[in-house]
Amino acid sequence: MIAIPFVDPRMKGSRMPNPLRVAPLLAGLVLACGLSQAAIRVVTYNTRISGDGAIAPAAGFDTLIQAIGNHTMAGNAQPVDVLALQELDGDSFLPNENSASLPIIVSQLNALYGPGVYAADKVKDPTTGGTGGGPNGLVYNTQTVTVLEAKIVGAASGSGAPRAPMRYKIRPVGYGPEADFYIYVSHYKASSDSTSKSRRNVESQTIRADADALGSSAHIIYSGDFNFTSGRSETAYSTLIASGPGQANDPANPSNTWTNSTTYRALMTESATSCNIRFDFQFVTGAVLNQYGFKLIPNTYQAFGNNGTSSFGGSVNVAGNTALNDLANRNTVLSLLTTVSDHLPVVADYAIVFAPCPGNLNTDRVVDDLDFVIFANAYDQFVCPTPPAPCPADLNADGFVDDADFVIFANAYDALVCP
Repeated sequence: MIAIPFVDPRMKGSRMPNPLRVAPLLAGLVLACGLSQAAIRVVTYNTRISGDGAIAPAAGFDTLIQAIGNHTMAGNAQPVDVLALQELDGDSFLPNENSASLPIIVSQLNALYGPGVYAADKVKDPTTGGTGGGPNGLVYNTQTVTVLEAKIVGAASGSGAPRAPMRYKIRPVGYGPEADFYIYVSHYKASSDSTSKSRRNVESQTIRADADALGSSAHIIYSGDFNFTSGRSETAYSTLIASGPGQANDPANPSNTWTNSTTYRALMTESATSCNIRFDFQFVTGAVLNQYGFKLIPNTYQAFGNNGTSSFGGSVNVAGNTALNDLANRNTVLSLLTTVSDHLPVVADYAIVFAPCPGNLNTDRVVDDLDFVIFANAYDQFVCPTPPAPCPADLNADGFVDDADFVIFANAYDALVCP
């Protein structure tokens, strides 16, 4: 352990003695005032690959995913971190692959972002087959998240889910278990007949039973193409939002009053050429809204390319649609949304948020030697930026990193793990 020199709190305004300036500890470190934390961008998208009888996604898929990353939401733009996919090719001829589509998608994204940046989970998703019956899957950014577990939930059957829901446990890179979250990826039975509706509810019941077992503190996203032909009146929807540990919440309409109508046209995701129904979702548990850890960033949930300025039942690729005005290739992207798939992707940003923990400068939830090195590097430097930029070592927020901050740091040093 590094010895922490005693500092008399009455020394306010004085400067720290030389022990905090040990050169070997400081080599190569950046000032604490320059540290920042990015979000986790999550996308769910029905690709229609198996529906088209194809293996590779339609031309322009990579451009579309790149555009989702370039799109600014709540002041933030970044490459996609988690890409939950439905209707992939179901006849994989590759060993140990969930779908022949996934290696192609990964290759396309890595051509844009660099070798090895993206990968796909390989656990096979059981399906009953048929047109559009391809499996669910997951592509993820290896630089920002790690897939800890992939679980098949229930089974594919002719009386319930035609494609077994997948559950992935994910950990943001650089964090411990306190930042873990789960994402279910589903493609419910289509059609509006009573049998199809019943099968959708069976899938919701299966998912809820699995999620409830995780407990009320689990941070969960329910994503996918849910095919709610009757909107919020579907029994399968009621099952998801029913009370219990895994209760789903609708970030886009917390009161659960939405209908497939012009009033809620900004929520419609099917089809891109005639947006008149909401099939695609990211529901979240209460923990994602109200607990520390993995949390939804307000005002980021959206149907990509649809901000409600298009007419109900109209195409997103019309002059009146003002969505995606921040993109230089906006017209190309809106056009691709109508050709790459019939669905619109649903996008949301999430952040890792913890209770205030003064002294924990490297965000590992422990105040120890690693934090001391960062603090030492920042100590007695110039005043923090104006207007303020993130400056974690300025623990009393007075614009300086000095003795007063060191007293706070010393009191927290070697304490228990932060809350």
